[in-house]
Amino acid sequence: MNSNVPSDVMELERDTFFDFVKQYSGEKVANLLEFQDITNVNCLLACKDPLEILLLDSDDLLELKKATCLKLNNNSSTVLPGVKCKLNLLKCVLTKKRNELKRESSKKSSNSLITNILSDNNSISNNLNHFPDILAATPTNTFTSSINNCVTAQETIKRYLIDSLDDWCKKNENN
Repeated sequence: MNSNVPSDVMELERDTFFDFVKQYSGEKVANLLEFQDITNVNCLLACKDPLEILLLDSDDLLELKKATCLKLNNNSSTVLPGVKCKLNLLKCVLTKKRNELKRESSKKSSNSLITNILSDNNSISNNLNHFPDILAATPTNTFTSSINNCVTAQETIKRYLIDSLDDWCKKNENN
């Protein structure tokens, strides 16, 4: 199994997704997902148990079961441990990658928000240096609105940082 997950894995669809699955988890897992029309990461992660289909009694599943299961003497079958393991590892690594991408996206939007706030703060600071001129030339409502927007943005960042620290503390509580 290849441990490298492409950064664009969330955008892979159909053939490119199945090619990735073949490379990462093998042809049996890729065929199992393709048979069920699980064509992308989001669909796979939303699917509670992609192996559940193998419990069904259907002639349409015979070839798939031959490839992914072991037929027992009592005519029942069990999924090969390697197939189970590879599918679990695939779902795990894709969940981890999705969460990592969400964090990166969240950081980027937070950085953008911080940049905007700093820009607003600099603008307000510069404006405060010329406070008498601004008061004379700017209607009170515009100036008050600018300050209120800055305060609201600062509160948003403060709330985000507090929530992030709380989440981190909860995750590391047992360590």
